[in-house]
Amino acid sequence: MRRHWRSILCILISLVASFSAASGDWDDERLALGVFGNANLDDRIDEKDIAYTQEVIAGRMPSNNLTDANYDGKIDEDDITQIEKIIRGEEEELTVVSESNWDEYNAVTIKKPVKTVLTRFFDSAEVLRIFDSTDMILAVGCKNFQENSLFFPELSRLPYVADTRTSELDNEYILSMNPDIFLGWYKEDREKLPGINLIHSKLWGLNSSRDIRKLGYILDKENEAEEYIKWHDNCINKIKEEVDEIPLDDRPRVLVALPKPGGVFGVYRGEGGTTGMDDLMTLIPVNSIGQLLPTKDYEEVDTEWVIEQNPDIIIIASNLIEAKGGGSFAGYDLDDPSQMAREREDFLSRPELAEVNAVKNGRVYMMEYKLFSYSQSMIVGAAYLAKWIYPDLDLNPEKIHQEYLSRFQHLDYDLNEHGVFAYPPIEIEGGLAGIPDRFAGQI
Repeated sequence: MRRHWRSILCILISLVASFSAASGDWDDERLALGVFGNANLDDRIDEKDIAYTQEVIAGRMPSNNLTDANYDGKIDEDDITQIEKIIRGEEEELTVVSESNWDEYNAVTIKKPVKTVLTRFFDSAEVLRIFDSTDMILAVGCKNFQENSLFFPELSRLPYVADTRTSELDNEYILSMNPDIFLGWYKEDREKLPGINLIHSKLWGLNSSRDIRKLGYILDKENEAEEYIKWHDNCINKIKEEVDEIPLDDRPRVLVALPKPGGVFGVYRGEGGTTGMDDLMTLIPVNSIGQLLPTKDYEEVDTEWVIEQNPDIIIIASNLIEAKGGGSFAGYDLDDPSQMAREREDFLSRPELAEVNAVKNGRVYMMEYKLFSYSQSMIVGAAYLAKWIYPDLDLNPEKIHQEYLSRFQHLDYDLNEHGVFAYPPIEIEGGLAGIPDRFAGQI
């Protein structure tokens, strides 16, 4: 009997703990998982959601949109049955909120199990490969998959569902394929694709765990999602532990920019911006001179402005600058960093920048764009950025990168032998992080 009451007490404690989340208004729900059945809004569907729903039915707890697990407009025992099925992985349907940020309340009900998927961009393709589920993909959204065949060998051969010239979706083709779900970014695509379950999730960046978890529920890959999220968040916490104690006065002035012809610099804002690089600079404490600009994300400035701000460190988005003679000089399909080294030397040699601190002290770094763009690889970019800015940190960016490729992307790719991602490379653990080890002492 004591054991029985002890169990009841544990449930009540759990309910009280989740009360503040589940009893709030719409703003609280916007921060939740977005899967109907997550009644207590704690980003997990488990026995606590059953207990919470029972309390709602009894009138002792307030309901919210996600308490309606079977999405029939009422809260009753059928919702408990649906939650139980989700926990066991036996649900015939699953209703989710399609937007990652809930700017609009749009629920879609998906037939289970999901067997076919269209993926528009790299971010969702990477997560599907984390789940070892790329065999579900019927087609991809753009020809960039073909141009990155070394990273996406199994997807580069698939058809793509956008016009090669305009990148506009071929809606008739998508409708004819009739996938179970379509993973994309643009909400406006929904009205052009009636009957298609569009999931607009943010599957890139350093704050994508909730959307990865939601996709795990959709594809019955909860365990794979949790394994990756645990690794990813541990990497973030490792970086935060290393940098959070750095006093404000010890933080360098950093410019993250894309040099362009005519002396123009495209400048990323940093904290408060919405691009991938802004995410990284929010994680790593720096004095971003992009904060001085009025724009929220990205703005172009002239060389005089850069000279006036006099940054201590300059980070350049390398392969957004077209290499001399065309093409790129960074990425998975390149092994020789010499062209990247020349581009950096050309930048350091610009006479008008000679008195800028970053140039005088050689603290100009070039990083492959995909490491801070719209992909899960951003955790690698964060490690490089932190190690460059604070060299004494106990971080090995290449070790993180290799584990991401081998363990989660299931790629047979050796970073000691291949790839150009960061320059100057970081000498660490007897090798080079950022370029192949065989170039040690040569560049």
